[in-house]
Amino acid sequence: MVTATVPTAPPAPSTARLLGAALLTGLLLVAAGLLFAALYVVLPAQHHYGALLAIGVLSLFFALGAYLAESLSRNPAAQRALAWGFFGMGFAVLLVTVALGPMYGALTVLGQLLGLLITVLALVIAIAFIAWRARTVEATARRLAMRAAWQSSQPASALDYPAATGPSVPQVPPSPPASDPAPPRSP
Repeated sequence: MVTATVPTAPPAPSTARLLGAALLTGLLLVAAGLLFAALYVVLPAQHHYGALLAIGVLSLFFALGAYLAESLSRNPAAQRALAWGFFGMGFAVLLVTVALGPMYGALTVLGQLLGLLITVLALVIAIAFIAWRARTVEATARRLAMRAAWQSSQPASALDYPAATGPSVPQVPPSPPASDPAPPRSP
């Protein structure tokens, strides 16, 4: 006999775990900030435009890393927050940097328009993937809820279906109850 188990909600995270997640998130943000600042300060002034582009791209890679890190945690709220933060920062820095390209003397107007087109196209593709992933997560949650309800329900008998009681099926008397003792045997 197979017994069905109904999935239960995960236990609430402990205070120590929440504190650890907040501390790790803070450390990662400080490390990313120091890396971004070092990248901008180390390069000479004529390369600050390239440094801003590198910071934007690096921020998008950090967002991808934080998104992939969500799979390593039972409660990925910190990783999800980092992923959204780095995603927003990356595209904001890239859009502003490319839009201000002619001010830096690094881009022509045609280069600026082409850079903005590429950046906006990448943003649209990323948002499309985010929407697709959100729909997939919702569909999986609905499917798991329906599966849990099905597993906890009482299975129907094969004789309860309409095809089992149709005119082409011969009527048989019900079997005797299983609790009756067997009749005595004759010698």
